[in-house]
Amino acid sequence: MKRFVPLPFKFAVALLLLLPASSAARAEDIPLQTCDRLPVVEVTIAAVRYIFLVDTGATSMLNLKSFSHGDHRTVSVTSWNGTRETPAQEVTLADVLVGEHHLKNLKLPAVDLSQIGLACGRRIDGILGVDLLSQLGATVDIKNRIAHLAEVQSADARIAELHQRLGECEQAFNRADEAAFSDCLAPSIVLFSSAGDYYGRDASMDYYRRQYFRHDPRAHLESVARAHHALGDAIWVEYDLRITVGPKVVEARGTALCEKSGNKWRIVHMNHAVPPENLQSRKMD
Repeated sequence: MKRFVPLPFKFAVALLLLLPASSAARAEDIPLQTCDRLPVVEVTIAAVRYIFLVDTGATSMLNLKSFSHGDHRTVSVTSWNGTRETPAQEVTLADVLVGEHHLKNLKLPAVDLSQIGLACGRRIDGILGVDLLSQLGATVDIKNRIAHLAEVQSADARIAELHQRLGECEQAFNRADEAAFSDCLAPSIVLFSSAGDYYGRDASMDYYRRQYFRHDPRAHLESVARAHHALGDAIWVEYDLRITVGPKVVEARGTALCEKSGNKWRIVHMNHAVPPENLQSRKMD
């Protein structure tokens, strides 16, 4: 996974917002072809064009005849005549292009799909199933033979948006704005800290209130992002933090899992700990 030189969140946001607008895929309509009466779509992988069956009732997979490389495994395949175990290969695809939309680093099973091709009279290289259609934000219009792909925010754009949100949360912490900071936490957040484990927003806010928000002068938080990893709809952030409360200083290193709910990013899991050498000399009351 890619790492970057540690930067304060506000500087990371500034840099990421300079990314070109083309980093986000636009909404588009792509034509559906047919194999007999079955809807199929053209997919490009490593500059080679393939034909995939569009099936909203199946998960995505590849044709072993078209993708013979990969790790051996066994998968369960469900069809009209039941479910059966079948030999497969797990194939990793660095980039799959559907229209102008990219799907990155996919791991898909490859099984023998030759019966589908025999039934419709054309070789089928894979199935574009409900899982990948969902990632594409696709709406399939069988009558008009069109698949509408929604605008999909790129990983870079999502990371920039998240860091802007985290910067706002840091500001809320520093002004002891409990309402604004509470909104940064998911209702079911799990927080692991050197002071204990806290489950849920109420318990976590009680911890922050006791430890930081009731002090005069106010506690001051400085955060430094060390790395970020986009995981589907979530982003995992590695960070260093420094909290000053009067004469006391807490330094910690941790991780936070963030997910977008509605229009807001929230922290659903946070794990940070004070380095052992600092626990005795800098422990909070």
